[in-house]
Amino acid sequence: MILKFAEFWNTHKPELVVGEYHLFSDQHEYAGTADLIVRLQDKLWLLDIKTSNSLHTSYDLQLAAYAQAWNETHNEKVERTGILWLKASTRGEGKGDSIQGKGWQLKVVDDIDKNFKMFQNIQEIYKLENPDFKPMTELLPTSVKLS
Repeated sequence: MILKFAEFWNTHKPELVVGEYHLFSDQHEYAGTADLIVRLQDKLWLLDIKTSNSLHTSYDLQLAAYAQAWNETHNEKVERTGILWLKASTRGEGKGDSIQGKGWQLKVVDDIDKNFKMFQNIQEIYKLENPDFKPMTELLPTSVKLS
């Protein structure tokens, strides 16, 4: 999988903005960790790396929620989202605008607003079924010292 990631990175040369970035939305009450925020094709992208055998709709909703959280807390907005799928059944380089190689592809998931609305619907069902939910940890230290 790391070789497929390296091929994507070395071929398409995204500019890393931040990796493994913790996101939160105070307005919508959720948090998560984005795999990558990069500049690619002159746009700011939020990318999620997946190594699963198949892709699921829930991944699209996750991307939209993370993009929303980023956009709430940053001046430069995420314009595009995608899943870097490192277990795709692709046979080689893509044609046209597709970004792919042998066994990997960047699945573009651009319907951020529609997917975020669906995320919110599911979040409301979760809240209905879990009315007393509280995070396991509400406060974390901002630094630690190792001895």
